[in-house]
Amino acid sequence: MLRNYLNIAVRNLRKDRTYSVINITGLAVGMAACLLIALYVQNELSYDRFWANGERIYRINQTNHFEEEREAATVSVPAGPTIARTVTGVEAMTRLFQRSGSMRIAQAGQSPKLFQEQHVVFADSSFFDVFPLPLRQGNPKLALTAPASVAISETVARTYFGNGNPIGRIIRHENKVDLTVTAVYADIPTTTDFKADFLIHFATLFAVETEGSADFLRKDWLYNTAQAFIRLAPGFPASRVEAQFPGVLRRSNDERVIKHVRLSLQPLHAIHLYSADLSGSSSTGNIRYVSLLSVIAGITLLIACFNFINLATAYSLRRAKEVGLRKTLGAVRSQLVGQFLGEAMLMSSLAFGLASVLAVVLLPYLNQFTGQSFVITDFLRPGLLSLWIGLFVLTGLLAGTYPAFFASKFRPVLALKGQTSERQQRGSRFRQVLVVAQFSVSLILIVAAVVIFQQLTYLRNKPLGFQKEQVVTIPLFGSGASGNLPQGIDGPLRMRMNTFEEAVVQSTRVKGITALSGLPGSGYVRSLVVPEGKTEQSNVFAAWVSVDYDFLQTLGIPLVAGRNFSKQTGTDHLAAFILNESAAKSFGYANAASAVGRPIQRGGEGGKKGLIIGVVKDFHFDPLEQPLEPLIIDIDVPRFTVFAVNVLPDRMPETIAHLRKQWESFFPERPFEYAFLDETLDNLYRTQEQQGQLLGLFAGLAIFISCLGLFGLVAYSTVQRTKEIGVRKVLGASVASIVTLLSTDFLKLVVIAILIASPVAWYFMNQWLQDFAYKIGIQWWVFALAGLLAIGIALLTVSFQSVKAALMNPVKSLRTD
Repeated sequence: MLRNYLNIAVRNLRKDRTYSVINITGLAVGMAACLLIALYVQNELSYDRFWANGERIYRINQTNHFEEEREAATVSVPAGPTIARTVTGVEAMTRLFQRSGSMRIAQAGQSPKLFQEQHVVFADSSFFDVFPLPLRQGNPKLALTAPASVAISETVARTYFGNGNPIGRIIRHENKVDLTVTAVYADIPTTTDFKADFLIHFATLFAVETEGSADFLRKDWLYNTAQAFIRLAPGFPASRVEAQFPGVLRRSNDERVIKHVRLSLQPLHAIHLYSADLSGSSSTGNIRYVSLLSVIAGITLLIACFNFINLATAYSLRRAKEVGLRKTLGAVRSQLVGQFLGEAMLMSSLAFGLASVLAVVLLPYLNQFTGQSFVITDFLRPGLLSLWIGLFVLTGLLAGTYPAFFASKFRPVLALKGQTSERQQRGSRFRQVLVVAQFSVSLILIVAAVVIFQQLTYLRNKPLGFQKEQVVTIPLFGSGASGNLPQGIDGPLRMRMNTFEEAVVQSTRVKGITALSGLPGSGYVRSLVVPEGKTEQSNVFAAWVSVDYDFLQTLGIPLVAGRNFSKQTGTDHLAAFILNESAAKSFGYANAASAVGRPIQRGGEGGKKGLIIGVVKDFHFDPLEQPLEPLIIDIDVPRFTVFAVNVLPDRMPETIAHLRKQWESFFPERPFEYAFLDETLDNLYRTQEQQGQLLGLFAGLAIFISCLGLFGLVAYSTVQRTKEIGVRKVLGASVASIVTLLSTDFLKLVVIAILIASPVAWYFMNQWLQDFAYKIGIQWWVFALAGLLAIGIALLTVSFQSVKAALMNPVKSLRTD
C-alpha cells in the first residue's frame, strides 16, 4: 500500500508540474531562510560556552553615577586584588588589561622582525585558574608567575618562531621590555569576545606605562580601565558575593568612590549578548537582534507553511472526483489522510533537499551580512542538525495536516460532481486570513528595512562639526592603542613627531596635519573638571581630548569666541584650555564670549590649572547614538596617540606613498598603518547596517513567499468560480471585467494587510529609533511606498491567474455534469 501511495504521489507531482514547483520552491525558501538564521542564532548563543566551569565565572562591572549613570565592563586596577583578598566565595580572580603595541624578535644574521599587535593582554598569574586554556607547552601554574613573562598563542608561535621551540625566546615589547616566552596555549575559539594573542604578566604593565601613569593605575579607584573576572566556589551564589562589594569600595578610602560607584556581577555566558551598551566592552552581540532574527525565522517558515496549505487546499479541489470515487470504492478516511499526508511529506522532503542547496549557496551572503566566517560543515553541528531534522518533520506535518483532513472530508456524492460542501467552501475565510497575515508581516519588514536605511543615511550625512572626508589617520603607537593614558612621549620622540609633521606638509597634496589623543566621533574619556565657582566635591565631569596646535585648522572646527592655541605664547601647553559650546553652557556662562579668560582646573587636587582661551562650535566626539556633551580641550603631548592628515582627494595612492616614506624615515621601529576617518566613522554603524540589509533580504523573501500564497488563493477561487466565469462570458462579460472581478477581492486583502501592518511597523521602528540621540522622523510616504509596492506585486500575481481564468473556453467551464 505504501508503494501504491508513493506511486500516486509521484504521478500527481508530474501531472501538475507548475503546482509542484511553486509549492516546493515556496517551502524550500522558507526552510532555507530558517536554517540560515538558526545557524547564526545558535552561534550567537554558543559564545563562551566552551570554558570549563563557565557557569561559575563572572565579570565584575562598574557603574559610576554622577551627573548620569554609566555602566562599564571594566573596574579600577586595585579593585581586583582587593576582591580576591577580602571577598568570601571567590576561588580565583584575574584582571585583564588590553594595550596593543609593537613586538620585535631578533634573528641570527638577519634584521629583526617587527610586528604591530592589537590583542596584547596583561593578565594576573591566576589567569589560567579562571580561564583554563589548554597549554601546548609550559605549565599553567608557572606560566605567568615571573616578571616580564609572556604566554603566546599557537598561531603567534608559528608566525614568530616557525617550527622552532618558542619557550625561553625573547620578544621585545614597545621597545621597552624584554618578554620571556614561558608557555604556548591553544588558539582561543572564535565564539568568544575575548581576544588574546599575548598574555603578559600583569605587573609588566607598570613597566610599559610611564611612571606617573603606573602610579595612577595602582592607586586610583575611580578610573576603571581593566576587566576583572572571578571564579566562584561551587554552590556559592553570586548574590552573596555582590552583597560584599560595598565593603570592598569602602576600603578605597575615597568618599567619591563610596558614594558614586557600584560594582555588580555579570555571568560569563551572558556577556556576549548583554554587553553592547556597556562602555569598555568589546562584545558585538545583541540579544534584541538575535530575538528579532529568531522571530523572523519562525514567521518566514510559517508563511511558507501557509502557502503550502493554500496551494494544497486549492489543488485538492481538482481531485474531488478522485476522493469521491475512492470513498465509493470503500476507502476509509484514515487511508485518504495517510495518502495526502504522505504526499505532503514527499513534497517536504524535496523542499528539504532544495533548501539545503539554497542554504549552502546563500552562506557567503550570510557571512557578509553578519561578519562571521561560517563554512558548510557548520550545518552539521549536533544541535543544528537535530533542529534541522525536527524542522523537516514538523514542517511536513504542519503544512500537510490541514490539506489532508480538508480533502478527506469531501462527500462522495458532491465530490463525484466536482463539488464540495458548503462548510468547506466557507473555509476560504481561513485562507484569506493567512494571506492577510503574510502580507502584514512582509509590509512590516519592508517598512523596517526602509527606516533603518534612512536612519543610517542620515547618520552618515549629518554634519558632525568637523571635516571627516579626505582625512588620513596614522596611529602613533599602532592601531588599537589606548588613548586614555599617556604613552610616554619623551623629548626626543616629540622632536621626531615635529620633524615628521614638517616633512609631511612639504607635499602640495597635504593641506594640514595634527596630533591628538583620540579621533572625534569615537568617544573621549571623561575627566573631573573644576570650573570657576565649583569645587572638587561638585563632581563635575566632562569629556577630555588633548590636541596639537593645528587641530582646529586641520579638522575644520570653527571658533565661536576667543582664540586658538598658539606656539607664540609659549605657555598654552601648560595652562590653556578650549571648551565647546555645551561645556560653556553647562559650566554656567551666559554665552561663549563670557567664558573666555575664566579660570578652570582639569582633575582633582594637583590637577592642571589654567585659563579658558577659546570656545569652539559643538562637534560630535561621541557616536551619534549619544547627545552632545561638554568637552574640554588642552595640549598634553604625552597623551597623543594618532596623527590626522588633511589631504587633497586626487592622486591618493601617491599621497599615501609619501606618508609611508616619511613614516618609515622617522619611525622605523613601528610599521606604517593608516585609515580614512570617514570609513572609520561609518564602521561605527556597521551592526545597524547589517540589520537593515538582513531585514531587506527577508522582506524580499517574505514578499516572494506571500505572493505564492496569493497565487494559491487565486487558484483556489478560480476553481470554485469556474461555472460563474463561464456563465458571465456567455452573457457577454469581457475579459477585463472578469479580471477586475477576480482581482478586486484579493486586492482588498492586501489593503487590509496595509492597515494592520502600518501602525505595528510604526510602533516598533519608533522604539528602535529611541536608541539614537539624533534620528529621523518616520514619514507617511514610507508606509505609502511599502503599500504601493505590495499592491503592485500582488496585482501582478493576481492578474496572471485572473487573465488565465478569463480566457478559458466557457463551453469547457460549463460542461462539468
